[in-house]
Amino acid sequence: MKKLLIILTIILMQSVSFADEEIIKLINIKIQELGEFKEPSKYPSGMEDQLMKGCTSWKCITDKSAKKMGLIFKRTDKYNQKNPGNQIYGMAHFEIFYLNKLKQSESDLKKFKEYWPDKVLKGKTIASLIKTNESRKTMRSALGIDINATTEEALEIYWTLGDFLQRGAVIKKGKVDKSLKKRQKIISEFKGTVGKLKRKIEKQDLEKIIEYLES
Repeated sequence: MKKLLIILTIILMQSVSFADEEIIKLINIKIQELGEFKEPSKYPSGMEDQLMKGCTSWKCITDKSAKKMGLIFKRTDKYNQKNPGNQIYGMAHFEIFYLNKLKQSESDLKKFKEYWPDKVLKGKTIASLIKTNESRKTMRSALGIDINATTEEALEIYWTLGDFLQRGAVIKKGKVDKSLKKRQKIISEFKGTVGKLKRKIEKQDLEKIIEYLES
């Protein structure tokens, strides 16, 4: 009986150690994805008009951007239907919001990296930063923008698309073969199923990461 308890204890310790190794690997990936703060060297012309006028400091720019973002995301569906570029502009402002959060968390992030993974310091701050970055990743992914693309590149894509949508592009309709429609439906359903599964796994991983950092 005593030998059995020893064996079970060893197995349990190994499984806990393995679980810790996995979560550490996941957190390392998320930390790498956070990037480093670097103030944008340029802004799209329309965005520059909104943010740079009368501003000489990063704080002034971010305050204006945050206010603008808040107003954009509060708009009604009816407004967004008439102004399809509105939310895309909001995504651009979210890039600035994230950068500012990253700047504000620089010292905590440095301290976290210094002691990680032996100790978890400033875990709640890092967890909050990771969650904000996940939102940024989701927005980028929706428009096919790579997470490793620079802020300048992302801003340019968002703003260009926003301008294009605001102009109201006319979509021409054409006849499509029924077999192609059926095939497209099957492909879309398959992609949707795979996408849901992928998001579910990613959500579970994120929940594990947040729990580990905040505990």
